[in-house]
Amino acid sequence: MIRESAIRIPFRYAAGAAGSRFLAALRDQQRILGARCAACARVLVPLRAFCPVCGSETLDTVEVGPGGTLQTWTTRADGTVFAVILLDGASSGLVHRLLDGGEEACCGLRVRARFATERRGGILDIAGFEPAQGGAT
Repeated sequence: MIRESAIRIPFRYAAGAAGSRFLAALRDQQRILGARCAACARVLVPLRAFCPVCGSETLDTVEVGPGGTLQTWTTRADGTVFAVILLDGASSGLVHRLLDGGEEACCGLRVRARFATERRGGILDIAGFEPAQGGAT
């Protein structure tokens, strides 16, 4: 006899030193941190321990955003809109929710991070991104 069922396996994992600093800054200061690579000058978001482009481990912590530009987006069947946001000062995009249903979505739309009222040290401390005053760039 075969019985189909789901198995729930709760787990926890460490975000690592760089990831923990990134998440603590979201929670405690409502700041978005990135890493500027000393070798290739890219600013990567979220904060990380090494540059995935050139492999350098010489990175400086910098603040990016909270504003940015909508690069692309997709809408799920349930209406949730996910977007790639190029934060001001960053070289790489951040995938997150686009708030307000994405009715105004267009490439180049200026957006701004909306932080959650209750922050717990996770990526959802940014509730999502909403259109900023001024619209498209």
